[in-house]
This record gives sequence, C-alpha cells and structure tokens, in this order.
Amino acid sequence: MLSLFSTGSDTSGFRLKYMEIYNWGTFHERIFRMEPQGNNALLTGANASGKSTIIDALLTLMVPAKKDRFYNQSSGVEKKGNRTEETYVLGNYGNIQREGESGASTQSLRDHSAYSVLLATFTNTDTRVVTVFQVRWFSGGELRRTFGLAHCELDIKTDFQPFDGKGMWRRRLESSHKGNRTMVEFFEGPVGYADRITQLFGMRSVKALSLFNQIVGVKVLDDLDDFIRTNMLEEQHAESQYIMLKDSFKTLMEAKTNIEKAGKQIELLTPISEYADEIKEYAQKIKQLSMDRESIDYWFARKTIELGKERVDSLEQEQERLEKEEKKLRDDEDRMRQDERSIALAIENDEVGMKIKEMEQEIKRLEELRDERVSRMDEYNSVASVLSLTTDPDKDTFISQRDSVSGRLESMNAGIEQKIRETITFENERKEIGQRIDEYIKTIESLKKNKNNISGRESEIREMILEHTGATKDEIPFIGELIRVNPAEMEWEGAIEKILHNFALHLLVPDQYYHEVNKFLNSNDLKGRITYYRYRTYNSLAGMETFTADDARLLDKIEIRPDSEYEEWIRDTIFNKYNYACVENLEEFERYQEKAVTREGLIKFSHDRHEKDDRPQVVSKANYILGWDNQDKISLLQHEIKELQEKDIELMAKLNDINSEKQKFQYDYDMSKKLVDMFKDFDAVNWKEYATRLQEKLSDKAELEKNNNTIQALQKQLEQVRQAIRKISLEEIRDKVSQISDIKSNIKETKNEMEECQKAISSMRSILLSDFEQAYEELKNCTYEDLDKEYKSFISRNDRERNKLFNKKREAEDKAKNHIRDFKYPSEYITEKFKDWRSDVNALPDADNIDLIDEYQEMLYRLQRENLPKYEKQFDNYLQKTLTDKVGDFRMFFINWKSAIDDNIRMLNESLHGIDYRKQPATYIQLVMQTRINEEVREFRRLMDEAMPNVQKINSTIDGRKIHFRDHIQPFMERLENEDWRNRVMDVRSWFTYKAEEFNRNTGNKETTYENMGHLSGGEKAQLTYTILGSAIAYQFGLTKSGMQDNSFRFIAIDEAFKAQDEDKARYLIDLCKQLHLQLLVVTPNDNIHIVENDISYVYFVERKEEKTSWLYSMPIEQWRAEKNPGTLF
Repeated sequence: MLSLFSTGSDTSGFRLKYMEIYNWGTFHERIFRMEPQGNNALLTGANASGKSTIIDALLTLMVPAKKDRFYNQSSGVEKKGNRTEETYVLGNYGNIQREGESGASTQSLRDHSAYSVLLATFTNTDTRVVTVFQVRWFSGGELRRTFGLAHCELDIKTDFQPFDGKGMWRRRLESSHKGNRTMVEFFEGPVGYADRITQLFGMRSVKALSLFNQIVGVKVLDDLDDFIRTNMLEEQHAESQYIMLKDSFKTLMEAKTNIEKAGKQIELLTPISEYADEIKEYAQKIKQLSMDRESIDYWFARKTIELGKERVDSLEQEQERLEKEEKKLRDDEDRMRQDERSIALAIENDEVGMKIKEMEQEIKRLEELRDERVSRMDEYNSVASVLSLTTDPDKDTFISQRDSVSGRLESMNAGIEQKIRETITFENERKEIGQRIDEYIKTIESLKKNKNNISGRESEIREMILEHTGATKDEIPFIGELIRVNPAEMEWEGAIEKILHNFALHLLVPDQYYHEVNKFLNSNDLKGRITYYRYRTYNSLAGMETFTADDARLLDKIEIRPDSEYEEWIRDTIFNKYNYACVENLEEFERYQEKAVTREGLIKFSHDRHEKDDRPQVVSKANYILGWDNQDKISLLQHEIKELQEKDIELMAKLNDINSEKQKFQYDYDMSKKLVDMFKDFDAVNWKEYATRLQEKLSDKAELEKNNNTIQALQKQLEQVRQAIRKISLEEIRDKVSQISDIKSNIKETKNEMEECQKAISSMRSILLSDFEQAYEELKNCTYEDLDKEYKSFISRNDRERNKLFNKKREAEDKAKNHIRDFKYPSEYITEKFKDWRSDVNALPDADNIDLIDEYQEMLYRLQRENLPKYEKQFDNYLQKTLTDKVGDFRMFFINWKSAIDDNIRMLNESLHGIDYRKQPATYIQLVMQTRINEEVREFRRLMDEAMPNVQKINSTIDGRKIHFRDHIQPFMERLENEDWRNRVMDVRSWFTYKAEEFNRNTGNKETTYENMGHLSGGEKAQLTYTILGSAIAYQFGLTKSGMQDNSFRFIAIDEAFKAQDEDKARYLIDLCKQLHLQLLVVTPNDNIHIVENDISYVYFVERKEEKTSWLYSMPIEQWRAEKNPGTLF
C-alpha cells in the first residue's frame, strides 16, 4: 500500500519560506514580511486588525481564479462581497458620512496612482525555489494585473522598486535574474499562472488550489456526498467532448444532407433530362425534315437536270439512229425510183443489154457493201463473244444488246471504282501494318533498355527527367512498373489493365527531386504528356478499412513490388481509389453500388456510370503496361510482329487478286464501251440485207439473160419496183419521220425543263445527293418519268411528319416546363429540409426559356458524375471516422472518467488508511461509492453503448454502417441535443453516491457508516470533516505520489481554526497536520494560542493603528513563552 509517510523528513515538499506584501489593504506604503522559514506559524491579533487581509493576500497568490477564491472567509457570508482586489489595492478602511451628504462614502489610503505587489517564496529539501508574485496597478482607471513566478528568491524592494506602469520593471527583473534557463516567467492571465504553479508544486490539478481556498475557511461539512463529489473528485470537460462529437456529427449530417439533396435533385432532374432528350430528338428530326423539305427542291431540280441530260442524250441517239434509218430509206427510195425510171426507159428503148450491164455494176456495188458489213459483223461478233452476247444478231437483238451494254457501263465503272477503293483500303492497311511493325520494333528496343512494360513518349520524357535531375529509375519510377497481375489471376489481367492503365502511367517524384522536376517540366516543351504524383514519407492507414470476407477485390489479384519504398503508398492509393470488387457474374455486379468489374471488363464506376471498352488498342496485350519484368511483353510483341508480317503477306495476295479482278472489269468495260461507240446502228453490220439484195440482182440478171422476152420481164420488174417504192415511201419513211418528230418534241420539252431547273438551282443551297438518297432509298432509282410524282409524294409525307413531330415536341415542352417549375420552386418541405436549394437553382433559366433546358441536363450530369459520388465518398469517410473514432472516443472518455474516479477513491482511501481517526480503539475512515439509481443516466449509458458499432456486424452488409448510423447514432445525438438532460447525465461523478465507513484498525471490522452529518454531534462533524479534508489534501497536494514527496505541496493556512471548537477536536486537527507533514499557518485570536503553542515556531501579531493602517510584528515562539503577554511585546 502506498504510504503517506514514506518520506524520511518532516520537512519534505514545498513549504513557505517567506511572504511579502506591499500596498495591500490597510498595510500601507511599506513592505511587510512574514518569514516562517518552512515552519508552522501563528498569525494573531485583535478583530479587524488585518489578519484576514494577510490571509486574503496569500489566497490571491495561491488561488488566482476569482471564482475559486473567497476573501474574508472568517467574517461570515454577509460580508464576503465587501472586499475585492481593487479595494485591497486602494486600501479601503472605512466609511464616513460628511455633512450635507445623504450617504456614506468609502475612505481609502491610496488613489489610482498606487501599485501593489504580493509575493511568496517556497522551498523544498532539494533546494529548489519557487517564488510566486503578482503586481497590480491602475491604467486609465482600470485595474491591471501581472502574474509571474521565479525559480529563485525575490524581494519587493530589490526586484520590484522603483515601479512604472510601462513595464520597465519587468525587463529589469528579467535581466537581473538571467541563467542557463529561464528564471522568471510571466503569464497572460490567471489560467496559465495557475496551471504552472500546479505543475511546479506537484499538485494533481488546479482543483488543489480551490481546495487550498476551502481549507483556509474550513467549516463543518453539511453534505458529505456532495463534498466528496465536488471537491475530492476531478471534474472533466464532458461538454467539450460532446461538442467534438457534435461537430463530427454535424459534418456527417451535412454530408448526408448533401447526398439526400443530390439524390432529390437527380430525381427531379431526371424527367426534365428525359424530356429534354425527347425535345432535342424531335427538334433534330424537325430540323432534318425542314432541311429535307428544302433539299427535295434541289434534289428535284438537280435530278431533273441529271436524268434530263441522260434522257436528251438517249433521245438524241435515238433521233440520230432514226434519221440514219430515214436517210437509208430515202436512199433506197431514190435508188428504187432510179430503177423505176431505168426500167421504164428500158421498156421504152428495149435496151436489155444496157440493162444487164447496169445490173452488173449494181451487183459489184452490193458485193462491196455486203463484204464491208460482213467484216464489221465479224468485228462485232468478236466483241460480243467477249461480252457473252449473241453473235450475228438480227436488228431487234442488236438494238437490245447495245442498249443493255450501254446501260451496264455505269455499273461496270462503279465496279472498277470499287476495286480501286478496295485496293486503296488494303494498301492503307498494309501501310498501317508496316507502321505498327516499326512501332513494335521501336517499343522492343525501348523495353530492352528500360526493363519495364512502358514505352513511347512517356518513357522518353522520363529519360529526360532522369538526365536532368541525376535520379535513377528506381527513384522516379512509373507506378505501372511497380505493379503486376498475380500469375494465378491472369484471367483478370485485361480488366485490371483497363482500370489501372492511366494510374500506371503516372510517375512518382520524391520530395528531394520535386523542385527540379517542376522546374524542368515547366521550362521545356515536352512534345508529349506526363503526369506525376509528389511523394512524401508515408504511413499506411489502409488497415482501418474492412470488407466482408467474401469480397474479391482488385488488391487481392495484384502484386506490388515488395522492395520498393513506394509500396505502401501505392497499396493505399489503389485501396482508396481503385480497389474494385472483382465479381464473377452480373448478379453480383448489379449488387454493388459502385466500383465493380467483371472478368470480361464491364466496369461500374458509380451507381449510374458504366463502361466497356473493347477497342483493339485497349484489349491488345501488346499495349498492357503493368509489371516490372518485360520479357513476356517483348515475346508477345515479337509474336505480334510475326502475325502482322503474315497478315501483310495475306493482304498482298488479296491485292493481287483485286488487281486481277480490276483488270478484268476494265477489259469488259473497254469492250462494252467499244461496242457502244463503234456500232451505233444495225445497218453497219446488216450484211444479210445486202446479201439478199445482191442475190436478187443476180437472179434478175440471170432472168434477163435466160429469157429474152425483155419487155415482159421489164414490166414485171417495173411493177415490183413501184410496189417497193410505195411501201417505203408511204409506210416506212412516214413512220420514221413521225418518230423523229416526237423525239425532237421530247428533247425540246426536256431541255426547257432542264433550263428552268438550272435557273432554280442558282438560288438554292447545294446538297450531297448521295447522302440525301441514302436517307431516302426510294428516290435513288427514280426515273425521269417518275420525278414529278415522287416530288409531290415526298412533300406530302414531309409535311405530315413535321406536323406530327411539332405536336409531340410541344407536348414534351409542356411536360418539361411543369417539371422545371417543380424543380425551381419545390415544396416547402424540400426548401425547409435543404436550405441552400434555392441558391443551387437560382441561376438556372425559368420554364419559359425552354430553349435553355440544356443547363438542367448539365446540372444533372454534374450531380451524377461529380457531386453525388463526391458526397457519398465524403459521407462514407465521415461515417467511418465517426463510427470508429468519434463515438468510440466519446464512450471511452466516460469509461476513463469512471476509471479515474475508481482510482481517486482508491488513492484517497490509501491516504485515509494512514490517518488515525480514533485512538481507542484505533480506527480509520474509508470512502465508499455506490451506483446511483437514475433512469436518465441508465438511458444515456444504454444509448451510448448501442451507438458503439459491432465492426463485424456492420461490415456484413453493404449498408451496414448507414443502418447503424440511422438506428443508433442519430437517435443518440438527437437525445443529446437536450442541454438540461445532457447536464444531468454526463457528469460521471453524479452516477454514484458517496459515503464514509469507519473500520477497526486491529480487526478490520466495520464500526460505523457515515452517510450524512445530521445525526452527528458538532465535535464528531468537525473530526470527520478534518479527516476527509486531510485525505483530500494528501491526494490533491501530491502527498501520495510514490517517490515524489519532495515535489509535493506541504503548506496550508486555516483562518479562525479553533473558533467554537473544543480543544480535543482542535488537537485532532493539529495531529492530523503532523501526520501529513504539513506546514501550518494558524490564524486565531489571542485566547486560543495555548492550543498550538507547542506546535509552532513563529508568532505574527497584527495591530491596527489609528483605525487606519495595519502593522505586522513577529517573534519566535520561545520569546512569546518567555513573555506570556503578547499585548506588551510589540
């Protein structure tokens, strides 16, 4: 057991060596010194002589806080308020009523030019010295104070005089006591001064100073329970703990409110955004239809010109053909009429021989014409065979085949162009393959130099940085070269690369190179991009976060280079930003609110934002960058190069095939063009007709030669010729003329229409007909004859569609306006719950400005992509901090306070065990604390315990923390808002009742229990009071600190100690002080001196002169005993 009496000397601890006062109360204009030298002393004198003034000076020095100090305690409660620091400095000593005045005025020894100094010097057995001092003066009518202490002895005359209000005395005091350490300390006010002297004197807390004040005016305790609770147990700042918890809760609630507000805003903005999309879609369609409505006129005019030109060309070709046929018919007619005249003339002249000769000339001519056409037919057949056409065609077949070939020329040309495009595509692909091969070769060369998987411009910029700073690659690494996918988790490699790709391309720059890197990058054109983090010495906090046991996280599937100094930083950064849940199926994927990824690479960033990126450059392993060993990537790139080279060979073969096809297409096109251009009419190849006519001439000639009946034969021939003339003239020529006339009319009409359309086009906006026709497939194959019908039909459809869309757009706008009004001017419930709602939406356009609806969509985008995720992260962070730290700290504060009370009672009981309460039989006092039955406290403790989370339970579900917050923390904080209830339940001292029990020292049996003072006699009350106070002194003054008794405070003063007390109880008090080795200053009237004369070393006598000033006299106790008449000694 810790003993009060472990010290070997009765003089251990800090004791009062001397005390000086100047200009304090009625002690006027001289320095008064009381010097007990660490011994017990007596202060005595007549009533109102100034004894309490000296004690109040001592209280002023030792109890600087006015609230803890009471002046003139021995005079009674009714007079305590008459004395203040100001009245003491002024030296008020009485009241006087002057003639002519209605009231009395205060009489003072000094005015506002006066100053006052108090000091007391304490020493202990190891020669340490502490002098406490206070100086007071007036400035501008206001009392000023200076608090200080020195680690040496001071006196007022040497160290504080002369005094000035400007502070020169302070500088003089400091300069005159310089040493290896600060010898003189000044304080801004009483709080710092009290804390410092409490520390130096080895006191347990500033409550010891309040106890010193109570001891001076010790009175019998009325309420033992209240005294123990209030004066012997430390009060702790529960309210400040609540304020810290409340501030944290307020921050958390603000984050929660932000989430709820963002959620509500998203809820109200979503239909606005949906209608905005509809409005935009309708507007875009209306715009497109309006553009199409304008375009159809251009299309119609351009198509009329385009198809009209084709029609005119076709008609003109047909006209040319018909005109040639007409000419041939007229030539035939002329020839027949010549034959007619010739035969008629022959009949008239009977010149048969002449006729045969003419026939022979005609036969020769026909043979030449036949042979010429046979040759042309052979040439035609050669081309027709190539084109798989019918050889030796008749007239209809010839015309049909020529028209067919002519019609195919455009598509054949398109086929040739398609092959050219394919050639260009494959050649570009070959070029791209060549570039990729070159790039891979360059990458392999870079990888072999760097030993990591990161190449390209980023790697080159890093090399520039290293060259400039002199750093190594290990000192300024890429994050990606410190991370790799666990070999057992390679099936997740693609998904992990997608998530960490950008993060992996960041450099880590330690503080030692940070300035140089900034300087270099800022002053150089990098011709590229580099991102980097500044790295400071780092301590990991990742262990604070927990996940359910079945969580498969990204961190579980990667390895971080263990020999890198950046390992913890990288692990924590991935933990906080990229630790996605790696889920096996979509059911799990949809269960997570954010940060989830499937093996196939579907990523959920937040509640709404998702992504799957399967672009070749993203999924290609050649572009993977994680890992600190690049042999696999080099092998992969070499394999990629081989595959690309093989693909290049395949493309070359395809190009050869395409070139062959293109050449065939070109040959067919050339043959077709040749057929169309060279064989424009059938007569050029119609050798059969001329062969027939030749045969007829040969037959006619043979007939003339055979029959000599010339006239008969000629007449028959003449009739035949005339029939042929009639047929060709009246039928065939007239038909050709009619056809030519119709064609000319059509050509003229078409040209007129084309001319009108050309005039219209000059004032129209040009469009790309292919795009327009792609949108309207039905127009693509439109003929000239169908143009007008298609034009009218298009306009009709366009007008109907636009009107329909206008109505839908107007309907969507009306609905959007209603939602905008609901959003900008919400219900009172919303504006009351979210105070800043109106400021958030104030800048948004009103519903009437529906054309500015994009601003609502932009706000929705910010809320979904930025604000809500940020608020949710803040809430999660604050929630975790509140759950794990703040609530736990708050609860632990009360647990520690309860433990401190247990320790206090235990230590007080150890003190009490060393004090003899009674001598016969020998007994001692022990304090007992019992739990007070209080439903409010029980409710408080229950709510507080429930607010403390079960980590395993709250982490077992995704929303476990939020549920715990809602069900337990929020109700607890709402209950704590009641200040009266809070004050009743948060003082742990009030959770218990306190009483004293008396035990027999020999047997250990309980003798008596003291719960209140009501049934005790006056002497018993005093004895129990002294005993309890003794234990409080031992505890608060540091007398129970093992091995530190030299650093304890051993001085007390008691004013009117023996007033109305019998001598036995007075002796008990003296003996108690001896047991505690306390230096005692007793203040008592002259008639009680005999009680303490055997226990004191000095007697101080106070005398009042002329009812104004007081004087202090001193003498050793031996001198007092010799004289036995103190009134005659001074």
